[in-house]
Amino acid sequence: MVRKKREALEQVLELVERLLDMYQQGYGRKGRIILSYLIEQGGVVPEEIIGRKLGLKSNEARKILQILAEQGIISFRRVASRERSRQGWYIDTDNLESIIINRLKRALEKLKTRLEYEMQTNIYYCPHDFYKATIDEAFDIGFTCPRCGSILEEYGGERSASFLREKIKEIESLLKDIGAL
Repeated sequence: MVRKKREALEQVLELVERLLDMYQQGYGRKGRIILSYLIEQGGVVPEEIIGRKLGLKSNEARKILQILAEQGIISFRRVASRERSRQGWYIDTDNLESIIINRLKRALEKLKTRLEYEMQTNIYYCPHDFYKATIDEAFDIGFTCPRCGSILEEYGGERSASFLREKIKEIESLLKDIGAL
């Protein structure tokens, strides 16, 4: 039983690492370290202690903690001490895996919707200031950029579509690996 829980926890940590690397390369490993530390502590840990104990810059630790909180992976509460009130972070390990899987599934749906839009919509853009418009909007403004007056060019969405397909494959692979898809 303990071994299965350990394996499940390792899968969750892997998911968190990949999820954070989608925000910024390198955040995944550090986020995994922070999450492991919070699990190990088993309670509310002040923000300053997390950064100091793990050897992270305070602003970088704070940014990663905020991303984890935005994703619903961790939460915070005020911790009162003798001198002042500080922000402490904690994790609810029982719901962690389902939260991450749900977030990944929502991200997958958004990416698929965006890919469909990119493939079905004719988009025009200004090569100077990258203003974008649908074909209807471009027609209304005479195919000229409202910012600089340049002629709008047709935007080949294949480059962004390729990026979106890559991210979709990455998330689908991740969800298949853990048996959630």
